[in-house]
Amino acid sequence: MKRWYFIILIIFAKCTFAQDVSFKALAPEVVEVGQQFRLTYSVNAKAQNFSAQAVNGINVLAGPSTSQSNNVSIVNGKVTQNFELRYTYIVQAMKEGNFTIPSAEVIVEGKVYKSNPLKIEVIKGNAAQNKKSVNAAGINQAQANNSTQVSKDDLFLKVLVNKTKVHREEQVIVTVKLYSRLRVTQLGAPKFPAFDGFVSERIKLPPLNSLNEERIGNDIYLTGVLEKFILYPQKTGDLNIGNYSQDIFYHKSTNRRSRNMFDDLFGMVETEKINVLSNDAIIHVSSLPSNKPYNFSGAVGKLKLTASIDNNSVKTNDAINLKVKLSGSGNIKYINPLEIEFPSDFDVYDPKINDNIKYSEQGAIGNKSFEYLMIPRHAGDFTIPAFSFTYFDTEQDQYKTEKAGPFKITVAKSEGDTTVTVSSVFNKEDVRFFGKDIRFIKKNENPLKPINKFFFGSLGFYLVYIIGFLIFITVFIFRKKMMKQNANVMLVKNKKANKFARKRLNKASGFMKQNQNESFYEELVKALWGYISDKLGIPVADLSKDNARNEMITRDVDQEYIEQVLSIIDRCEYARYAPDTAETKMDVLYNDAIKVISKLQQKLK
Repeated sequence: MKRWYFIILIIFAKCTFAQDVSFKALAPEVVEVGQQFRLTYSVNAKAQNFSAQAVNGINVLAGPSTSQSNNVSIVNGKVTQNFELRYTYIVQAMKEGNFTIPSAEVIVEGKVYKSNPLKIEVIKGNAAQNKKSVNAAGINQAQANNSTQVSKDDLFLKVLVNKTKVHREEQVIVTVKLYSRLRVTQLGAPKFPAFDGFVSERIKLPPLNSLNEERIGNDIYLTGVLEKFILYPQKTGDLNIGNYSQDIFYHKSTNRRSRNMFDDLFGMVETEKINVLSNDAIIHVSSLPSNKPYNFSGAVGKLKLTASIDNNSVKTNDAINLKVKLSGSGNIKYINPLEIEFPSDFDVYDPKINDNIKYSEQGAIGNKSFEYLMIPRHAGDFTIPAFSFTYFDTEQDQYKTEKAGPFKITVAKSEGDTTVTVSSVFNKEDVRFFGKDIRFIKKNENPLKPINKFFFGSLGFYLVYIIGFLIFITVFIFRKKMMKQNANVMLVKNKKANKFARKRLNKASGFMKQNQNESFYEELVKALWGYISDKLGIPVADLSKDNARNEMITRDVDQEYIEQVLSIIDRCEYARYAPDTAETKMDVLYNDAIKVISKLQQKLK
C-alpha cells in the first residue's frame, strides 16, 4: 500500500506541480588560451533532439555527456518535484578574443526551446604560472610543485572602499575580497580591522560556498567577497581602516612518491594553511561645512521627514499619538528625537523609538520613527507648531531642512470632567477652579494679641535676620563650590565614572538573562570604554587602545590590569562575530568586567 501511495504521489506531483520549462547554458565568463573548461546545458524537463552549434576557436574535447537528477519531496503534505537534465561538454579555448556561443536547442513535448547565448572572453595566459591540466572530473589543478612558498600574486586579500574622501559621519562601504589562483578549501577565523576613529556596522552576507572567476590584468583569479561593513567616521583627518587578516587553507600539489594507482592518476595533494593580511585603506575625512543651522544635530545622508497624528478631535484625558518618521539613507540609527513644542495643557510622555534599518551594499537604508503619546487635560483648541529637521545632504554637499506640521487639535470636555474650558493661549496654571460656586464664611475665630506688643524690634525679629543671613552665606559658599566643580567636566566625569559603568553593567546583565548575545557584548564594551574615557579624561574622539594603554601606564596602573581590561574588550568584539568559546561566554566576560573595574577604581581614586 505504501508503495502504491508513493507512486500515486509522484504521478500527482507531475500532473499538478508541473513547472515552466527552463533551458539555460553555463560556462566561465573569462578563460585563458589553452584552458579547458566545462560547457553545460541544463533543462528542467525531459527533452529530446538536443543540438548545439560549434564555435571557431573553441574545440570540443569530450561530450556531450548526459546526466539527470529527479527527486520528490513531501513537506507538510505539500509535494514538490525537481527534475534536471544536463548536457556537458569539455572544451578548450584555442586563441584570444571574444567569442559568442550560440543558443542550443531541445524539444520538450513537441515544442522547441532555445538556451541563452554565452559570451566568453579568452585572454593570453601568464607564462609565469604553472601549466594546468584537466583531471578525470574536468577540474583544473596546478601541476606538482615542491615549493612551500605562496606568491603574494597567487593569494591575497583586498580591502576595497566605495569612497576615499568623505565628510564626518558620512557612510563608507568597505568590502573585503579574496583573490586566489590556488585551490582554496577552507576559511579560518577572521580577525577584523580595529576601525579606530569609526563606528562600524556589519553587513550580513550569505555563506561563501563558491568562488567566481574574474579577470585581473592578464590573469584569471577566483574571487569571493568575505565581509562587508558600513563605517561612520567620528573624527577628521586621514584615517586608516586597518588590516583584515584570515587563515586560509588550500590544496598544495606534491611530488612525493605515490602509494597507489589513484594517486598517480589524479595527483597527490596536501592541505596547507597560510595567514593572509590585507592592504591598508586610508579614508580622508573632512569636517562638515561651518554654516550649520541652529537645529543641526549630526544627521548625515539623504533623509525625508514625515509626521502625522492619529486623531485631531478628541475629548479630555483621551490619548493622541504623534508619529514622526525619518526615512532614507545615512546614519539613521544615531539620530536623536526631534525638538517639538507641545501645548502646556498636554501631558507628553517620552517617545517610543522604532528602527527599521537594512544594512546592504547601498549602505544603511530604512527609517526611524518616534511615537509621542499625548493626553490633553483641558478642553479647547490647541496647536502643535510646525517643527523642522536639518541634515547634511551628501549628494548635494549642503545642509537641508525638512519641515512638518502644524497640527491643530480640538479637545472637547469629556463626561464627568469638572475643569473649565481654556484657550491654548493661557497656561493651565493661569486659570484655577475651586470646584464649587459658593465660598463659605470662615467660622474659626482669629487669636487675639496683646496691645502694644509688636514683632518688629523683638528678639525673634533679629534672630530671623541673623539666621537668614547665615543660611544665605552657607548656601552661597556651597553653591559656588558646586559650580566650580561642575565647571570642571573632566572632574565630574571622573567622579561619576564608576556609577555610569555600573548602570551599563546592569543593563548588560539584563541582556545576558534574555540571551540577547549581541546586545550584551555591545553594552559590555560601552561600559568598559565609557569607564576608561570618564576615569582617564580621554575624549571619545581620541579613544583608542593605544591611548588608553599609555594613559593607564602614566597613572601607574599595573600592567596586569591594563591587559585584563583590553583583553575583555577584544573578547567581546570577537564574540559578536564568532561562536562562543570558554573565554567569550557572557557570564565569564561579565564577571571579569566587574572585577577589573573594581580594581581600576581602587587604583584610580
